[in-house]
Amino acid sequence: RVAGSSPLGSKQWYSMLALLLLVVAAAEACALGHGDDAWGAATAVLQDAVAARVFPGCAAAVTDAGDETAPLLYAVAVGNFTYGVPPPYNGGNPATDLESLFDMASCSKVVAATTALAQFYQRGEVSLDTKVASLLPGFEQNGKADITIRNLLLHNAGFPPDPSPGYATASFGCPNTGEDHPAEDFSCTSMCYKSMLSQTLQYPPGSQYVYSDLSMMTLANCVGRLAADLGYVTDADTQLGCPVGEQLCYYEAYVRRYVFEAMGMPSSRFFVDEDQRSSCAPTLNDTSYRHTVVQGLVEDSNAYAMGGVSGHAGVFAPLRDIVAFARRWLFAATDDPLLNATTAALFVKEQNHAQSSRALGWNTNDYTAPDQGWNQCCGTLSESTFMHIGYTGTMICVDPARNLIVVLLTNHVYPTADNADEMHQARQNFATAVQQIYDGQRSRQQE
Repeated sequence: RVAGSSPLGSKQWYSMLALLLLVVAAAEACALGHGDDAWGAATAVLQDAVAARVFPGCAAAVTDAGDETAPLLYAVAVGNFTYGVPPPYNGGNPATDLESLFDMASCSKVVAATTALAQFYQRGEVSLDTKVASLLPGFEQNGKADITIRNLLLHNAGFPPDPSPGYATASFGCPNTGEDHPAEDFSCTSMCYKSMLSQTLQYPPGSQYVYSDLSMMTLANCVGRLAADLGYVTDADTQLGCPVGEQLCYYEAYVRRYVFEAMGMPSSRFFVDEDQRSSCAPTLNDTSYRHTVVQGLVEDSNAYAMGGVSGHAGVFAPLRDIVAFARRWLFAATDDPLLNATTAALFVKEQNHAQSSRALGWNTNDYTAPDQGWNQCCGTLSESTFMHIGYTGTMICVDPARNLIVVLLTNHVYPTADNADEMHQARQNFATAVQQIYDGQRSRQQE
């Protein structure tokens, strides 16, 4: 970006141009109505975003088929890992492809934490009204005794958005924080857990919606406690170096076995081996904490300080795994022991319209709710669309009105996250282009 140049620096210019290109390209694609060219408008949105440096690369897919053997309606990879500078684990600047691993950021909240909790709920091993303190002794301090699992899932537990001080700050005092390149290890996991137990509230439980990472940090610990107490995992199942007795170690082991492995997501993980990090799209050029470009390690600094595992961030996954995950939710079978249709329908339904657009763990695309479904990130897909986004530039939109899955994975925080508004516009434009093309194709098929 050239200093002082308005074309890439003006949010208004980008939004207006993207919208104009979207309308024109969508009309052209709808006119074609067949073959790969029919999706040209969707690809154009992504290409324009790369050209405008909203993100260096992305992978995206669309499907309306529950059968995992059915071909995708659309799948594309655009751009490269960076804008030219080789990332730490690559000798050059590789093209982003359909096998690239992405830091899912807050999409981890649904891909891991929410799905794991839904399984315990489905088996009758926990209630939505279970008090968190009954699972995590000590949590009741500072007015938290009445917080329930439901409050955590709806982000109305009363927490502030993030822990303060943050776990990666010098004032918090993790052992590694003062180092130039602090290791992602478990040396601060216990400190972070104790801080979560003593966390104070911003509002009375249930009274206000505040999107909070603390809610999902807490939920992960609940899942870990349940997994260990009910015998789903043991210390032998945890990652090497994970401290014995830590809930997050059991959480990671449970998610790895009963979500990733069991639900057809073989390449998804919390920890990426060093020899596989060259397959990961890099994220932040961290100049204040890790002093390097982050690649193959979690971008979120709180999750990093916790050892790379949390309920709010930490999952790495390729496009195909996220498509498989979304299929399990949208096309849940009535007798699926991992996630059945009844459980899925409950968790993806908006719960309190007067307070927020939130479902249980998921958000929805309901622009009539007070928070407008994150300002309608999923564009013109239906209001019943259940969805989530991630800070790194990820998005999952699942539209039950159309039986349509839309996944967009990017690394927009490389090298910085200064373009959040442009990223939001790109998400909207892509989802809207998909909706217009898909509806146009279905309309012509019915003629």
